[in-house]
Amino acid sequence: MDMRRRLGEILDAASAGERILIERDHRPLAYLVSVEDGDRLDPDRAELLAQRIAAMDSLMAHGAEMRKLYPDPDDGLTTAEWLREEHDRRAEQISRAAASRWDEE
Repeated sequence: MDMRRRLGEILDAASAGERILIERDHRPLAYLVSVEDGDRLDPDRAELLAQRIAAMDSLMAHGAEMRKLYPDPDDGLTTAEWLREEHDRRAEQISRAAASRWDEE
């Protein structure tokens, strides 16, 4: 209600550079800021796109470097097959460990 009564004054303060915290039931909801401050918060779309492309390029370069450092083994297995075998091997280890512990008790 206070905001409705003082809207003109509040807008003048925000346009002068003051950040106004808007609350409902003593809980913060939003800030009212000047257009200039809002523009600084909102990145330029072209710049944002360029940053995202640069990040993707960096990830792809990192992936290429990792593939050089850690090439796939020449065992004829696909990555999915290797993962399945590794999963099965570990499951078997867990099963044996649980069985031997059960036998001890």
